[in-house]
Amino acid sequence: MVTNHVEATQFFKILLDWCSPQVARSMLDDMDFYIADITDNESLRDSIKMVRQKLYEMAEENLMIDEEEKQFAEGEQ
Repeated sequence: MVTNHVEATQFFKILLDWCSPQVARSMLDDMDFYIADITDNESLRDSIKMVRQKLYEMAEENLMIDEEEKQFAEGEQ
C-alpha cells in the first residue's frame, strides 16, 4: 500500500527533526534515483516520490534552505 499524505507529512517532519533541509533533500533525491526509479515495488516507488514531492513543496523548507545557503556563503568569505 502506498504511503498516504498524512504518513508522508509525518515522514518528512521526522526527517527534518534529524537533519537539515538540504541533507533531507539530497537524501530523498538519492532515494528517488537509486531506489524509486529502478524498483519493481510500486508502493515503495510511489511512497519515496510522494515524500520527496511534499518536501520540495513546503514553503517553510524552502525558506530554511535559503537561510542555510546564506549562512554558508557568509562563512566562506
